[in-house]
Amino acid sequence: MSVKNLASRERLDAALAFRPVDRLYALPPNRVRRNYRGGALLDMLAGAEVFRDGDQPEDWIASTVEARNPGLPPRPGEGISQVIAPDGTAESLVELLAAHSVHFMGGLLAESLGPRLGFLAKLLDSAMRLHVQAHPTAAFAQEHLGSRWGKLEAYVILGVRPGHVGYIRLGFQRPPTPAEWRRIVLEQDIAAMDTCFDNIPVTPGEVWVVPGGLPHAIGEGLLVLEIMEPTDLVVRCEFEREGIVVPPDARFMGRDPDFALQVFDFTALTPDAVKRRCRISPVVECNSPALCTERLIGPEQTECFEVRRHRIRGTATLPPLDAPRVFCPVTGHGRLRAGGAELTLRPGTHGLAAAASAIEIEAAGGGLEWIECRPGYSR
Repeated sequence: MSVKNLASRERLDAALAFRPVDRLYALPPNRVRRNYRGGALLDMLAGAEVFRDGDQPEDWIASTVEARNPGLPPRPGEGISQVIAPDGTAESLVELLAAHSVHFMGGLLAESLGPRLGFLAKLLDSAMRLHVQAHPTAAFAQEHLGSRWGKLEAYVILGVRPGHVGYIRLGFQRPPTPAEWRRIVLEQDIAAMDTCFDNIPVTPGEVWVVPGGLPHAIGEGLLVLEIMEPTDLVVRCEFEREGIVVPPDARFMGRDPDFALQVFDFTALTPDAVKRRCRISPVVECNSPALCTERLIGPEQTECFEVRRHRIRGTATLPPLDAPRVFCPVTGHGRLRAGGAELTLRPGTHGLAAAASAIEIEAAGGGLEWIECRPGYSR
């Protein structure tokens, strides 16, 4: 962005401001309907007195993406996050970013992304195995769908429900031909579909990446932090599971099956090959007595977003960064401070920090672990 354009954007931000803009914002729960059951663990994390599974098994965090739920009664703005300032004022994250894009995004990212974070993070709690599905790559989405983004995903496995064994389906272990896959999907030959996959074991703490094109399904009983390219583009291959029917409009991205089934990658991947390709080994970036930081997802996996895991005892400071940060606590509790604002963090609460903020973190008791998500830099 040129100096002239940056100055113009800053003047626009100032003109649109209706109150001083803070450095830290709380993100209240933002539950979203999906076509599978779950969410009891999200109720528990949010402090609800009653925990139950239902049709809102996901909490979309710092979302500027509207959910697509064909076949369900429309809810305008579903999926768009609200933010709460330290004075208790609540507003739409989309409106806040539109009014103050440089403040939150930093100059370069404001020019590249505008009033969008460039990724979507969500907490997902599955009471049932999800439908087998795949997402387009960014290249396919740009060429055929008029979208800047496809839907590469990353999973941070946070927990497994008691009595369950954690697993995912990922990639074809015994790939059919494209013609046979078309038959399997259109005829809903679930027995034949099941033979294409093995269950890939996963355990809490692991990090996985799911490139566009790979068929996949999250197993029952998993609590996952999922970070992805910011779209809701999906090709669903199972039209009914446990009595939950995926309506026709939600199966093939609103297109015909022959077009949608082109997104699939038919490479044969043994379970070991899946692990080598898709299970990520964290990279330690900082390891001091007060703070340990691991990079979970970086430019090696995607240009769209970066993900880090922080563990802190006592007090530490994160240096200023020319990008926003989204904070997702995993265990423990503590406080964030930036620009005179303060935010309490514990599992079930999330926070957003504006760009160029030095952040002081103070952990209480036995420490604090949180996942930090931010836009990628290689744009």
